[in-house]
Amino acid sequence: MLTDDELDQLDALLLSLPNDDGMLLSELDGFCAGLIVCPEMIMPGEWLPCVWGNSAAQFETAEDVQRLTDLIMRHYNDVAQSLTPPEMEYGPLYDEDKRTGEILWESWCSGFERAMRLRPDTWIHIVGSGDEEAAASVNMMLALYNIAEGKSDLPKSSVKSLTEEAPELIPTLVLNLNTWTKSGVASEPFPARAAAKQPHAPFQGTKVGRNAPCPCGSGRKYKRCCGSN
Repeated sequence: MLTDDELDQLDALLLSLPNDDGMLLSELDGFCAGLIVCPEMIMPGEWLPCVWGNSAAQFETAEDVQRLTDLIMRHYNDVAQSLTPPEMEYGPLYDEDKRTGEILWESWCSGFERAMRLRPDTWIHIVGSGDEEAAASVNMMLALYNIAEGKSDLPKSSVKSLTEEAPELIPTLVLNLNTWTKSGVASEPFPARAAAKQPHAPFQGTKVGRNAPCPCGSGRKYKRCCGSN
């Protein structure tokens, strides 16, 4: 598990990305949760570019790329472990307003929705699965996302209530979806290798070989992409 110092390092590396389409730590945490509870496995080569946007080629050194990749993958594995039976101890990483102490859950929710966007048909399947709790959890997560983005069409009283309840509601929604994914209900339409069904963290951060595909997802060899610096 990442230590507090390592989480601070990850936060600092994400903040140092030179563009605005990369993720912050809380958004990455929600993104990882969405990837884990999705019944269909999504490989790092596809989702890593979502984390750092168009910044991969702008790192100063190959060591910076490696360090960021390792920390991201280790955090992904930490989230995976926290959602692995029998002892599931999942807790989201939220931002906090240092002046007021208010929990800022909106960025986390935006990250979860970005994960949903990678496999929209999968989430539609969950809604139509016949499992009322799982379907309601998907719909509630989307309702929270719409509130976070300021585009909810719910009554103002409902928006106010959900905004207050969101920090405690989100972990329950994640666990509901995780339970559905791991229950075997999804075994028919989705591949057996689905990430959320793994009894262990499915990916390990390892040193990238110069002839290996670049972890930024460009499709080029590492030595001809981020490793060329």
